[in-house]
Amino acid sequence: MGYLTRNTSHSFGWFMQRISAIFLAAGLLIHFWVLHFTIERPVTFEKVQSRLHSPMWIVFDILLLAAAIYHALNGAWNITLDYNPSASFKKVFGWFLFFIGVALVGIGVYIIIPFSIVGGVQ
Repeated sequence: MGYLTRNTSHSFGWFMQRISAIFLAAGLLIHFWVLHFTIERPVTFEKVQSRLHSPMWIVFDILLLAAAIYHALNGAWNITLDYNPSASFKKVFGWFLFFIGVALVGIGVYIIIPFSIVGGVQ
């Protein structure tokens, strides 16, 4: 019977970097199209807030935020791995990036959610 070992290959991170880039490109095109071509001019705070009353747009914005943060932090991780750091540094830095990512997504959700509530942001 063999031992269970963790796959330490970097191929999953490499693959997810490409997937998040594709999602970001598509999401940014949608975001740009909606804000520049479908909202009647001038774009005002009230118009943006009314768009965010739709649960679909809340989910879209949160997913776009999470993808951008993942893509940036995974890129920082991959750059760090290019310098072949020690195992202890990788462990500490990996957890640091993870907690930074969770905190940033949490802050983003905390900021986006009040826009979905009628009268939530004045």
